[in-house]
Amino acid sequence: MIKSGWKRLLQVALLSILVAALFSATAIASNNLTVHFLDVGQGDSELIQFNNKNILVDGGVQDMGPRVESYLRDHGVSSLDIVVATHPHEDHIGGLLKVLNDFPAKKVLDSGQPGTSQTYESFLTLIDQKNIPYKVGQRGQTIDLDPSLKIEVLSPPAAHFSDDLNQNSIVLKITYNQVSFLLMGDAGFEAEKSITVAGYDLKSTILKVGHHGSSSATGQAFLNAVQPAISIIEVGAGNDYGHPTQQTLASLQQAGSETYRTDLDGNIVVTTDGVSYTVSTQKQSAASTVSQTKTSDYIQSTGAIASTSAASQQFVGSTKSNKYHYPSCSAAQKIKPANEIWFTGSEDARSNGYVPCGICHPP
Repeated sequence: MIKSGWKRLLQVALLSILVAALFSATAIASNNLTVHFLDVGQGDSELIQFNNKNILVDGGVQDMGPRVESYLRDHGVSSLDIVVATHPHEDHIGGLLKVLNDFPAKKVLDSGQPGTSQTYESFLTLIDQKNIPYKVGQRGQTIDLDPSLKIEVLSPPAAHFSDDLNQNSIVLKITYNQVSFLLMGDAGFEAEKSITVAGYDLKSTILKVGHHGSSSATGQAFLNAVQPAISIIEVGAGNDYGHPTQQTLASLQQAGSETYRTDLDGNIVVTTDGVSYTVSTQKQSAASTVSQTKTSDYIQSTGAIASTSAASQQFVGSTKSNKYHYPSCSAAQKIKPANEIWFTGSEDARSNGYVPCGICHPP
């Protein structure tokens, strides 16, 4: 029988081990850089998390504000260290209106382009009303989020490109030891050439493809410089612009880059310790949750990602109605995330008692 003094010592020792393990696990988690590419339909939104600090880059269209806000809360965000508006187009800054209304933000970084839309005017007014420090992003700047991260502003240059809002998008490169991310906003060929000529090291592990995979971005010389292992396209299903183009998809394939798309894969999350990385995707459907994980050494997957054929096109409905929609439909984008229900195809939707939307007319 162990004496009470020894029992107490043993209990203290065990408690110390448990506390040490807890702190070790916390330290490991905080040492991971996580970049989330949110599915906001035909728009962009990225959340960057490191060591309890958060950067939000863009927020999709205005109707996507609640979805972005819900995602932030689900991932432990209560305030934002920096909000980046890459350029003043609605599909990038619209959702930021709700986010800035509801989340404290320490700083806003803007492209400084004089957008004339009511959305952009409301955006600037809100920043002023909230008294949020405002700064114009420009090539050569760095963002001091954490000493372990190198965050560079590669574009726009001091002398902006003509009057093209897309070309003057803020472009960020984030480097964490051996793993790097290049976020292109809607920047196209002109910006790509300028960044390349400026002499920046563009080689990056993960590329957020410019302008939703349109034919006006992702040139061959640029891709040769970036050499991305992973390319991510933020794009809405069935969009009217034809994004992403087959030309861009072919170029990425030829470059040996594995491509992920928010219209097919839903939210895409890249987590890295600075040496290896994982890519996980998640999209809810009526039948199952699609989840895929990839590291630099192996691929592990469950479920099956839907193809883009009409028979297997994913559709979304609301638990509050009996209609199913293309995800890019204006009616679909008004559905609250908590009420969404996903279908693997039209037959799946119909078998669950849903009928086609009268706006987007799915099959």
